[in-house]
Amino acid sequence: MIKVKNILKRDNLMSAAGLGVGSIAAEVVSSKVTPMILKSEAAQKYAPAVPILAGMLIQTGTGITKSVGHGMIANGVANLAKEFLPATFKEQMGVKMGAHDVMMGVTGQDTLMGHSESYDYTSGEAGEMDY
Repeated sequence: MIKVKNILKRDNLMSAAGLGVGSIAAEVVSSKVTPMILKSEAAQKYAPAVPILAGMLIQTGTGITKSVGHGMIANGVANLAKEFLPATFKEQMGVKMGAHDVMMGVTGQDTLMGHSESYDYTSGEAGEMDY
């Protein structure tokens, strides 16, 4: 049986925090550090592996640095998988790719539902029922 008291132990919370920090650190490595390291066009094909390698180096430490390394590895592997998985598999699994935010199949609209112009529902032609 799972006890909340065991979940909220200091070690568990520190591990979770380390994983989160590691995930963010992997994003920073991908966006800021990798372009500085891999400058040539030919080397860019190895860019997804850089956060994984950095995480593998960091995870050799102890304490929270080990969790940070694990978070970096997890984020790097997830991004690598997103890049190389077939498109049909990504669609079936619901993996969102790119910067297009799609909500309930609605794309390219200013409003989620209905008409964007203001409508006076108190007017006589609003279809209100007379009681």
